Amino acid sequence: MSWLGALLAPDRLARTLVYAGIAGFIWFFFLQPSPFGSTLAVTTLVGAGMVQYSSDRPFVIPLYIYLLAALLLLQGVGLVLGVGGQPGAALLGSALGLGLPYLAYRLRRSA
Repeated sequence: MSWLGALLAPDRLARTLVYAGIAGFIWFFFLQPSPFGSTLAVTTLVGAGMVQYSSDRPFVIPLYIYLLAALLLLQGVGLVLGVGGQPGAALLGSALGLGLPYLAYRLRRSA
């Protein structure tokens, strides 16, 4: 396997995104407060942890589906109520967390 194949392993990429989400939340919540950054970090973390790529076929964890749906719903309700919801950050974070490891999985399967 080439170094690019090892670098783009979907389980490794998902794990890296989870760690990046944790570090991003610590940074954007405690050190440099930003509601957009905090929301982006948390939804990336949850999105990346939702699908496990450790076996031949991806496995979806149902609890994470409900958690991500609740986060998206709360951000939408926060925007409607005017209390500072960040649905754009939530959608972007969930798309990154779900999409990047899946893209790596599809690229690996096609090679």
